[in-house]
Amino acid sequence: MRDIENIYRSILSFFCIATYSPEYRGFDKIPAEGAGVIIANHVSYADGLIIASGCKRPIRFIIDTQIYNLPIVNYLMRLNRAIPIESTRESVTAALEEIAQGLQAGDLICIFPEGQLTYTGGLGRFKTGIESIIKRNPVPVYPIALGGLWGSMFSRKYLGSWKRFVPKSILQNVRAICGDPIPPELVTVNYLQEIIMKLKYSR
Repeated sequence: MRDIENIYRSILSFFCIATYSPEYRGFDKIPAEGAGVIIANHVSYADGLIIASGCKRPIRFIIDTQIYNLPIVNYLMRLNRAIPIESTRESVTAALEEIAQGLQAGDLICIFPEGQLTYTGGLGRFKTGIESIIKRNPVPVYPIALGGLWGSMFSRKYLGSWKRFVPKSILQNVRAICGDPIPPELVTVNYLQEIIMKLKYSR
């Protein structure tokens, strides 16, 4: 299973680099092993691909159940050992339990604290789920700010317009910036949002 996962990750990384030519900064701050949570702003449906392609180890993504269950996507997400979630008490409880088990096993898990794609290109209000995760499993948080994806075909900027099909790499550089790890005792939604905002507009 892990061999298939590695092949799948290699293919997607090749596709990502060929399509977006992303610039990565600070990804060496993510250790080669050990439990941790990645957080990032959510600009497009390609965000996970961008992040996974820049990281040298597998990442388990928390993903909306409706997207998780899409044909083909479901197969890829199961290879990725993604964790589906929807806004019901049962689903949230099950997802939190799977996240806890993953972190206890030393996995690296990624969550988009906004809970949805941005409709404006700006940073939405973070939800408190990340606080619950870290309170239950005190692990480092690795903040990643994504830029240059607003207006790509997988973002919400040009819904219904031909412009969404213009490769974003032609128009603007795609970048992913990882900040310093945040110790669990400092994790609050306000602080995490402030860090992502600073990274997003850093040069």
